[in-house]
Amino acid sequence: MGMKEAGHPSLRRIWAEVNLSAIADNVRYFRGIIGPDRLLMPAVKADAYGHGAEPVARAVLAGGADRLAVATCLEGQSLREAGIGISIQVLGALLPEEVRTAIKYDLTLSIHEPETAGFVSREAALAGKVVPVHVKIDTGMGRLGILPENAVKAAREASGLPGLRLEGVFMHFADAGDEAYSRFQLAGFNQACSAIEQAGISGFVRHAANSAASLLYPEARFDMIRPGAGIYGYHSPGRLRKDFTLRPALSLKSAVIQVKSYPAGSSLGYGRTFTTSRPTRIAILPLGYADGYRREFSNRAEVLIRGMRAPVVGMVSMDYAMADVTSIGDIPPGTEATMLGEDGGDRIWPEELAEWGETIPYCLTTGLGKRVDRRYVGDL
Repeated sequence: MGMKEAGHPSLRRIWAEVNLSAIADNVRYFRGIIGPDRLLMPAVKADAYGHGAEPVARAVLAGGADRLAVATCLEGQSLREAGIGISIQVLGALLPEEVRTAIKYDLTLSIHEPETAGFVSREAALAGKVVPVHVKIDTGMGRLGILPENAVKAAREASGLPGLRLEGVFMHFADAGDEAYSRFQLAGFNQACSAIEQAGISGFVRHAANSAASLLYPEARFDMIRPGAGIYGYHSPGRLRKDFTLRPALSLKSAVIQVKSYPAGSSLGYGRTFTTSRPTRIAILPLGYADGYRREFSNRAEVLIRGMRAPVVGMVSMDYAMADVTSIGDIPPGTEATMLGEDGGDRIWPEELAEWGETIPYCLTTGLGKRVDRRYVGDL
């Protein structure tokens, strides 16, 4: 089997370009929706959905956020050590051995089960501090949280034990795109909050809405919203894009590392899942599933090169992917390829890439590997 092969110079391999001004603008968009009287607490957990926690935290604060939300104490600690002084809430479950760290770094904590209030209270008393806590009510997510029938008991403990201050009560939507189920959850949450107030406990902040719920259900905004995917420009569910303007913040790019010409009948890649039907020029891209470019993209995804779409062919391997560039023209090694983002007049949207990978956009961004360099652009 004959083929022609082009050499390659020294070149950049793969990078994610994160537009911080887009993130700040998305935060401003949510601020415009909720107005000045509600609190805005964007989620910067999981290294800000793979975008970089510290620079993103500064971008969301520049955009007008009041607080930050993380998943773990370690994430909150990292932001504190980076100089972020604003209120940081740990949304996730708390292990007993994490409590001292959480108190040391002045993190706001979430109560998902009655036992948590007790050990937080003991550690807070030893430290001589009062820890703000939020009780989570499981209204149908079926994961972390206090069942509604136990909400009053949990609120009493959170507001009555020494060293604790009940600052909030919250819930988590299971599927904001399902209106009937979302309204069922909201009804359960309202009932639990009313029961807590009838027990003589008041003055707490209510919050429920993620990005989609913030956009779809004004009644779910309560006192504070917690946008996550939306501040990075993802519309989940993707159908929201036509109604709400959010700017995707992350582009994923690589350099073409080699270009090769194959005759018809050539099989390409592991498993020989693609065979050329005509003389074909193939661009080899130095990224694969170790970098977060998923194996599911094989023979399904497209990349942008010189503003034109090129289908991904063959099996995406750990370190490399291939694209059919026969129709694009001359492509020297080092030419930029865009897997996610804009090139010329075309764009590969996060929801589009996620559909090819049979997943969701932020599963892709949180899965970007260590070899993917983050480069930050945009003025704050």
